[in-house]
Amino acid sequence: MGLREVQASVCGLNGLRVGFVGLGHNGIAHAKAHRRVGKSVVQALCDRNATRLAEAGRELGVTRLYEGDEIYSDPTVDAISIHTGDPFHVEPFLKALEHGKHVLVEKPVANSIEQLRQMADAARQADRRLKIQCGYVLRFDAVFEAVQELCRKGMIGRIFYMEADYIHNLHYQKDRADPTTGRNWYLEEEQPIVGGGSHELDLLRWFSGREVVETTGYANHVAFPEMRHDDLQVALFRFDDGAVAKVAAAYGPMTARPPYANLVLYGTRGTVKDDSVAIASGPHNAHPAFRPIGGPRTKGHPFEPEIADWLAAIAEDRPTRCGFFDGANSTAATLVAVEAIAQRRPLPVPVFTPHS
Repeated sequence: MGLREVQASVCGLNGLRVGFVGLGHNGIAHAKAHRRVGKSVVQALCDRNATRLAEAGRELGVTRLYEGDEIYSDPTVDAISIHTGDPFHVEPFLKALEHGKHVLVEKPVANSIEQLRQMADAARQADRRLKIQCGYVLRFDAVFEAVQELCRKGMIGRIFYMEADYIHNLHYQKDRADPTTGRNWYLEEEQPIVGGGSHELDLLRWFSGREVVETTGYANHVAFPEMRHDDLQVALFRFDDGAVAKVAAAYGPMTARPPYANLVLYGTRGTVKDDSVAIASGPHNAHPAFRPIGGPRTKGHPFEPEIADWLAAIAEDRPTRCGFFDGANSTAATLVAVEAIAQRRPLPVPVFTPHS
């Protein structure tokens, strides 16, 4: 029986059987979201922390528990959902594809350009029927979906300038050391423009439909001194059609997150600001009025529609909303931005494709 027939049989009887690697807050949230979607089975769990693994097994009622690589070769697992810390996505990604599993990998996709190259090579060599979803979950926010639809239809014209910010008080992260290693990878390795700002850049890439080819930026280390790296990073991105975008990522502000990520899109026919749009009726309509876009913004993280899209892509043999190369390019541009900030000069950004 081939992969397609196995998928059809499994999905038709019990739902796709999913294994979860990494059982921190995000991993548990995804497992529970799968239950709410109701089209898959939480089949197996994996975490190197035995205590956390046992607790998650009891909470979720799952008995197939793994501390090591056995989850990838488990024949009862059809797909792997990866929720390890950001620097540790590459190994489970490679092993999942090697064993013929569908993959959902959280953002940022990787922690270095070299890791992205390894993952891209694996994705190119994998069975084309395997579906990869990258966890840029803001693509499933109702307002951002409505903005993308406006852009897809050309309603705001050619986009020439964009802004979006990841402004978030994340001081609580300093108390989240890994109980197994005693390390806090967040304080040691997190780069705000990658871990947070890539969410916003991904939206801008999605809205514009273009690729980033160059980046530069600035940073400082003031508001969150416990972090090893700069806690404020601001990057400029040049797209292949000449459009320019600014993304700021700040982890230390004493304020609530701004609504809609301070989103601004300027096009030749109109402007988007947060959850409103102004579209000119003609060349003499220089200051069109703003009107609301779509319905209310999705509350929290829209994991359910992201998961439903991944499962439907597997069942229907179609692309996911954020496939590997799409997500890899959002991550790559921000990784290069970190290097450009360090070198204090613009740097070219590689573009990953299924063919090179």
